[in-house]
Amino acid sequence: MSVTRILLWIFTFILSSLFSCAQMNNSTIDLGSSIIAGSNSSWKSPSGDFAFGFYPLVTGKYLVGIWFDKISEKTLVWSANRDDPAGKGSSIKLSLTGQLVLTHSNGTELFIYNGTSTNSASMKDDGNFVLQNLSSGVIWESFDFPTDTILLGQALMMGQKLYSNANDTVDYSTGQYALEIQEMDGNVLLYAFRFSNPAYWYTATKGNVSLVFNQTTAFMYVISEEDNSTAFKMTSTVPTPISDYYHRATINDKGNFQQLAFYKGNGASQWDVVWEAISQPCTVDNICGVFGFCTSPDNKIVNCTCLPGYSPWDPNIPSKGCYPNVVMDFCATNSLASDFAIERLDDSDFPNSDFANLAKIEQTDEDGCRKEVMDDCFCVAGVFNGATNVCYKKRMPLVNGRRSDPGTNNMVTFLKVPVEDNSWSRKDKKESPSSAVLLASFLSCSVLAVLFAVIAIYHHPLAQHWILSCLRAGNLETTVSHDFEVSSDYKRFERMVMVGVWCICSNPTLRPSIKKVVQMLEGTVEVDVPPLNDAQMF
Repeated sequence: MSVTRILLWIFTFILSSLFSCAQMNNSTIDLGSSIIAGSNSSWKSPSGDFAFGFYPLVTGKYLVGIWFDKISEKTLVWSANRDDPAGKGSSIKLSLTGQLVLTHSNGTELFIYNGTSTNSASMKDDGNFVLQNLSSGVIWESFDFPTDTILLGQALMMGQKLYSNANDTVDYSTGQYALEIQEMDGNVLLYAFRFSNPAYWYTATKGNVSLVFNQTTAFMYVISEEDNSTAFKMTSTVPTPISDYYHRATINDKGNFQQLAFYKGNGASQWDVVWEAISQPCTVDNICGVFGFCTSPDNKIVNCTCLPGYSPWDPNIPSKGCYPNVVMDFCATNSLASDFAIERLDDSDFPNSDFANLAKIEQTDEDGCRKEVMDDCFCVAGVFNGATNVCYKKRMPLVNGRRSDPGTNNMVTFLKVPVEDNSWSRKDKKESPSSAVLLASFLSCSVLAVLFAVIAIYHHPLAQHWILSCLRAGNLETTVSHDFEVSSDYKRFERMVMVGVWCICSNPTLRPSIKKVVQMLEGTVEVDVPPLNDAQMF
């Protein structure tokens, strides 16, 4: 090979390398740039650690999002359309006039940024996607609009929230849990945000604070903005060196806020938990839904089962809870003790603040608690605390059922369960010509809470107070705005709720008979506006 040919080859190689490096480091996205869903193209950060584009879902649709691009599972950390995935052929475009817009395949548009001062965009190495003006100033950034995750260098400010996914990596839509820095007092808390339940975890911090994910140390803490002091420390140890790992902090679909790390080297295949807010997952509110029961022997994997006598609404989504196999009015005149049995659940509890307790019986024993459940037709369960000799009679519906060690030691639950094969249930079936009658018995006044817990709020079984307060305020439609199936038949839903409110009038003489309940549900009898201020929850 001649010297000339060798020099020519070296020169070509150098030019090729320089061109590749230039392409790699050129993270500027010009006006007019676009990505088509299904094209496998994306806008990457200079290092290639992060990518912005269309993230594929198992359903065949796409989210406009940001993800870790160098690891096998391509973990999603931000999305713009989590509740409205885009179809194949949709586009994301940085328009010539400066807007960042998602255009669905059917032509509908979602403006992620609708300003006009954009000059360019950039996917940064810290996972932040930014829009910049002519002087390179940042005018919009994804860090200001987090979904379920924060990254190194990112901070949550007062009033900001993270919302969990609905179902891990299967359903990225908004779930039922939130992490929030309360604007009113600076308390950082975790709670089931669709309901009026109190937080199940909080920092008790006060004042003007922010939650910081330190880029240098990878520690998370709550910082006081007044004096820059640490108000609450979360992380105590992290894997080192920091630069050898990817880092994120996410509120997951089980309601736990976790800091995680992923080793960048060969052989790594999973995110490892560095810190977590909840050490016992069964203590998270509504983790297994209404009439569900949570166990977690290793305090890592959550096992949701139904209580005896109940079946799951959806085995694939345990948080939807369970429904009774046999619907029974324990207070009916023809109801007998032989129509139900008492099941014993050792080491179990159903905590749900003081509201969950129908009555508190002191100085009693297991037999006394069991008898209280048997003799009270309004009571479906009782929890006996052997350490204090107290029996807590529980209201309907049963929620937050769990077994946790040592939290539920010395606690026993006595559960009232209908006997499926008896004369009462056979008679009920014989006299029920349609599903409406079964629904009517579901709505009978002694089990009214089941209406709110299982029928009217199928997806959100803890929202009894919320529904009643919305009905009083005249904005009941907000309770189902997230559920297209229910919203499409809103009038029927409204009728069901009003019938339910009639059934919980504190004045028993105002409550309708079962026959009238059936007629109102079927629409053969008009449903008058119920006395909302007279309603009471069982």
